[in-house]
Amino acid sequence: MSKNKKTLLVNGALGKMGQAVIGVCKNRNDVEIKHVLEMPIHKHKGDSIYSERDRKKFKLEDIRVDTEISKSLDVDFIIDFSTPQSAIALAKKAEVLRVPFVTGTTGFNSKQINELKKISKKIPILQSYNMSLGINLLVKIIKDNIDYFSSTDLEITETHHKDKVDSPSGTALLLADTISSSLGKKTDKIANYRGKSSSLKRKKGELGMTVIRGGDVVGEHKISSFGEMENVYLTHQALGREVFANGAVSLGLKLLKKKKGFFSVQDLI
Repeated sequence: MSKNKKTLLVNGALGKMGQAVIGVCKNRNDVEIKHVLEMPIHKHKGDSIYSERDRKKFKLEDIRVDTEISKSLDVDFIIDFSTPQSAIALAKKAEVLRVPFVTGTTGFNSKQINELKKISKKIPILQSYNMSLGINLLVKIIKDNIDYFSSTDLEITETHHKDKVDSPSGTALLLADTISSSLGKKTDKIANYRGKSSSLKRKKGELGMTVIRGGDVVGEHKISSFGEMENVYLTHQALGREVFANGAVSLGLKLLKKKKGFFSVQDLI
């Protein structure tokens, strides 16, 4: 391993995002994967994460899928794309080991977020439902122009592949929370989830949210702003999971400069 490379552990290594992180790290000269974790029931536990061809081409160590974190774990930071339960359990272990923790896992409830915030009093934690710079540009646009958007009818539409479980997506909730907090309100007080609500008539000040699942769409988020005599549409399309994976790695490197605290992408870019 190069002395200039930072080391990391990837949790949820055999999921779609875990595989994306492993893939982008092969082509980076600033990080190197040291350990990977998966659920104990996973059929590929114990397998190598790299093909023999890749090990030779990229001069990689033979890293195998583990199911438990070692008490003597020696990595610079952790990247987690798993489940809320798995993320919380690993964050607690990261706290004991004093290892910075990056999680892009979606589906956290408020109690779990508070648990992460409690842990962040001892270690730096980055929690974000979307690690791409493009989505965080949308967040900035919303914050900087909330006076305009607040005078219009707002709708958020998110589209993902047919196998995505959580609904709405974490990113859709990130955008909704950005809008609601900028207005000094709570998302659950103004959100109207289309398809779940019995009323289709728009209420003043409500934020409509629509979910679409189909095909192999990586992720598309659209904010529609309907005003008087004009409409504004802000759309972000993720064309590959690598954009999230590279973002997580790059932000993880920035997190190394923090001693403790609970951070968003906006705090680090």
